[in-house]
Amino acid sequence: MRPTRFALALVAALAALLPLRANAATNWSTWHTARIVRERATPVFTVDGKPFYVYGAAFFYERIPRDLWKSDLERYRALGINTIDLYVIWNWHEPQPGVVDFDGHTNPRRDLIGLMRTIHALGFKVIVRPGPVIRNEWRNGGYPDWLLERPAYDMPLHDVLEGRYPATATLQNAHADAASAEWLANATHRRFASRWLHAALQAIAPWSHDVIAVALDDDQGAYIDNDTWPAPHWHAYMTWLETQVRHEIGSRVPLFINTFQTKVPSATPVWAWGNWYQSDAYRIGDHDLAQIALSFGMLQSQRDVPVMASEFQAGWLQGADESAPRAAAPANTTLALHEMLQQNVHGVVNFPVQDTLNPAGWEAPWANWFYAWDAAFDLQGNAAPRFAPTAAFGALVRAYGPLLATMHAVSDVGIAWSADAYDPATMTNARFAALAAAVITQQQRCRALALSCTIVDLHATPASELARLHALVIPSFDPSLALDARARATLERYRRAGGSVVARVDDARGVRSATGGLRDAALLVTPDERVGMLDIFNASTEPRTTPPVRVFFGGRSFAIPAMTLAPGSARDLPLGIAAKPLALPTLAPLARTPAAVPIAEHAWLPTDRPVERDIYRDGEPTYLLDDGRIRAVIAADAGARVLLLATAGGHHNFVATVGAARDGVADPPTPSPRDYIAPYTHPLDAGTFNRAYACAPLGAALRCTYTAPDLAEQPVTFEKTFALVGDTLTVTLRASAAATSLSAVDPSVHAALDPGSDAVLTIEQHPGTAFVRVRYPADRTVRLHLTLQGGANGGTNRP
Repeated sequence: MRPTRFALALVAALAALLPLRANAATNWSTWHTARIVRERATPVFTVDGKPFYVYGAAFFYERIPRDLWKSDLERYRALGINTIDLYVIWNWHEPQPGVVDFDGHTNPRRDLIGLMRTIHALGFKVIVRPGPVIRNEWRNGGYPDWLLERPAYDMPLHDVLEGRYPATATLQNAHADAASAEWLANATHRRFASRWLHAALQAIAPWSHDVIAVALDDDQGAYIDNDTWPAPHWHAYMTWLETQVRHEIGSRVPLFINTFQTKVPSATPVWAWGNWYQSDAYRIGDHDLAQIALSFGMLQSQRDVPVMASEFQAGWLQGADESAPRAAAPANTTLALHEMLQQNVHGVVNFPVQDTLNPAGWEAPWANWFYAWDAAFDLQGNAAPRFAPTAAFGALVRAYGPLLATMHAVSDVGIAWSADAYDPATMTNARFAALAAAVITQQQRCRALALSCTIVDLHATPASELARLHALVIPSFDPSLALDARARATLERYRRAGGSVVARVDDARGVRSATGGLRDAALLVTPDERVGMLDIFNASTEPRTTPPVRVFFGGRSFAIPAMTLAPGSARDLPLGIAAKPLALPTLAPLARTPAAVPIAEHAWLPTDRPVERDIYRDGEPTYLLDDGRIRAVIAADAGARVLLLATAGGHHNFVATVGAARDGVADPPTPSPRDYIAPYTHPLDAGTFNRAYACAPLGAALRCTYTAPDLAEQPVTFEKTFALVGDTLTVTLRASAAATSLSAVDPSVHAALDPGSDAVLTIEQHPGTAFVRVRYPADRTVRLHLTLQGGANGGTNRP
């Protein structure tokens, strides 16, 4: 269903408020590299007039020292990456009202212009994601805090200061239509977001020829239980965003939303790309493969555009209270990428390929200072276990990318995603869930029977494409619902043309497997059926041997030899053309340590007083204490947290990336009712973890203070002093209200209070980390002593 006339009229009126310029879009290329063409029935993404398979990587430049951008990007290219995905973050580039920095004059990491020059010189294409909201576990979802404090946003000050996402953005997770209505009704948002989008896109204009797609906002339309259909306000807001972007870039650059299992992909207001992250299983199994098949199968119902994966990672990030990312087998990357290839995915953005560090205090309150995923590259830029499978797929794209961009899987059976074929008033979230479950069941039966199945939309998929299917499955999920007249007419035409309509895949008769009976395989062919490729993987933990079979396409028969596939591996057999070598890169280890344990990068000498240094090269004030035996690093703008505690000659950090000496109040505020994702984003009390403290030397010690206006009825002042004595870091704590301190340290660290202290110390053991908690009364001075007992051989190699 399309937006109501009222919603469209609202968008037109709002667009009319945009100041029109005679030279609008003239700074962007009048011709662009990227377009979608149809080769017979297949939509093909092209760049410079040639089919182009997007093998992308998110590059979080704000999390990487400026002097490492070029060398890191060169290593991305060695992986086979051909496209760089860029979040251009509003609050990073406009930290104060009217102070817009795209050249790095306020912080080298804001040098977007220099980054674009480097990307162009290295030959990458670019996907631009300018928001206005970007999420990404980033402070305030990329939205300026100086705006969010205004009444128009109806956001509690506490949520703003903690760095939580805009309240309206959290509403969109389950109520996209209501959130869109809020955004449209917020004149302050429209004015400033429009200004930001124009500024960001103007900064990129000199390199517009490299831009192959632009995203509208972030995570729009995601989740099957979200109200994205028919959703007239959501359509209107997406149209408003499109108007702002088009005003700057013109009409030819493809726009998209990154989403996940949106309810009716064929009815989204712009091209829908898909996100996918692995579940909490260590190895990919039936559940994850089924979710990939559903997620990207649904996107196949968009008739005129190819299927794209906007965010992909076969794992998950390290949480705020965790010492490491969730463990996941590296082979999961292989299995997931090849399942996506079999689901007609024609572009993938690895999200990310590199572990990084957040600038001090810029992470969201549920995120970790260490933005770690166990990605292909570790924090030092060296190859990690996920490097090999990521590079292997990159080699496949490098060798066969133009062919893969045109290929589609030969489908034996169609499965109807029939959501829009029912009265919207009857399609509750429970019924959408039931439909999804029914479709997954049929997809799994296809997998078990070694059949290739595609998802179709009875409203959107043309009869000519349905006619090529041997059978069409209409999954039964609620017998009380009846298909609408349009869908029934489509089915009747399909039957008259000789097609078989069934309720289950098992009821389809006379269907021949396109893969010759090979399971977890797909036969990919070009639109003219002159060239093909058999893609097959082994999801088992045991070797898999397949028999010799024959496959057919284009009036020809091809012999597939017997194969033995190692556990977690995949193979691609080109058919109709000679096989090309798949060259895997060999990268020399880097000696540098970009930010992990900066001791190796700096000539650190003992000092008799704290020294301010930009140790992590993030432009944020950090202080070094070093007495010749141990050293500590305190980040003033990250709540005066201790980020590093190490022996003078060691490369081991005795503090986890949660940090040490994190301040909070004993009775913290409860999550606000405007924080609609609170159940998922409060793993530990945020306290003042991201607040900017005023720090200054106090003899050989460092004294830091901050007054929080939001943690109690009256402002709360925190004061803490850091001093090194022998092998001990002593933190002296004082607050004007009953308070807490949290230190996440190596289990070998001995934590103690002064004898007779009326504070309470507790220690919780977490995997690889001890959480030392101190609770103390108001206006009382408490000393916490953290003593290194492991010497130079203790601690961990974490940041």
